[in-house]
Formats: sequence, C-alpha cells, structure tokens
Amino acid sequence: VLIALFCCSVCCSNETDNAGNSNNAIQDSNSSLAPDFTLLSTDFKQVSLSHYRGKVVLLDFWATWCKSCQEEIPIFIDLYDQYHDQGFEMVGISIDSERLKVVNPFIKKLGVNYTILLGEPDLMEKYNIVAIPTAVLIDQSGKIRKMFIGEQLEKPIYENELKKLL
Repeated sequence: VLIALFCCSVCCSNETDNAGNSNNAIQDSNSSLAPDFTLLSTDFKQVSLSHYRGKVVLLDFWATWCKSCQEEIPIFIDLYDQYHDQGFEMVGISIDSERLKVVNPFIKKLGVNYTILLGEPDLMEKYNIVAIPTAVLIDQSGKIRKMFIGEQLEKPIYENELKKLL
C-alpha cells in the first residue's frame, strides 16, 4: 500500500506543467542483466521474462488509477502492432492491489493487445522503480538498455530507442 501511495504521488507530480515542459527522464542503463521474474498473466498463465530471451522487450510498470499510465497505453498498443513481427514484445506489469478485479475490465476497455502481468512489490524493488509509469527497454540478450521514468507521450520517444535494438 505504501508503494502504491508513493507511486501515485510521483505519477501525479510527473505530469506536464503549464509551459508544456516535463520532468520525465530517459536514462541510459549500465546494461545490467534484467532481473528474471515469473508472474501471473491476466489469462492465468505463469510468464517469465526469460521466456522472451532473444527478443527486444519493453516492460511497462503501470496502474489503472494512474492517469499518465492510461495515456501511454495507446502508444504501446501501436508499438506492439507495428514491431511485434520484427522481434518486439510489449509486456505490461500492473501494480494494482486489487489485481484482476480492476485490471481485466480496464485492459478490455482500452483494447490492450499485449501481455499484461500482475506485479509483485518485490519486483519494483528489483528494477528500482521509483515512479509510475516507468518503462524498461531490454535487449535480446536480456540486458536493460533504457529506463523511461514518467510519461513519454510521444510514440517516437520509444520508437527511436526500440529501432536501435531491432
């Protein structure tokens, strides 16, 4: 609950100010190996990050109550549609405490076409997630290449980094 409250406050504070500037960051990674995990998907399958080895993966840490997260999901749907056939996987990780009760209706309403997993608090710690939304770009060898902290409301921000790895 404390993590959710902290993330909510950070999520809300990362919104664009009146001048159109954003406090959001794109961080290069030290190329460390992404921590593996196994989580339950919304279709009741156990999914591990290692299952995606050999593909470029974008992990999106998000929640249904986060307005910025909701605004980014259409970008991720488009990226998945456009690049899935080229070896790209989009994986959403919901941190909602109410889990399937709120996540399934939400993703159905938005037409989410990629894998959604139900996150665990220890995973946020392993990935050093301090705000949501946060997206983590992982290369084919399983190394973290970029972290997108806060909302990035333009598709080319993600697309440019993704294309470098495909």
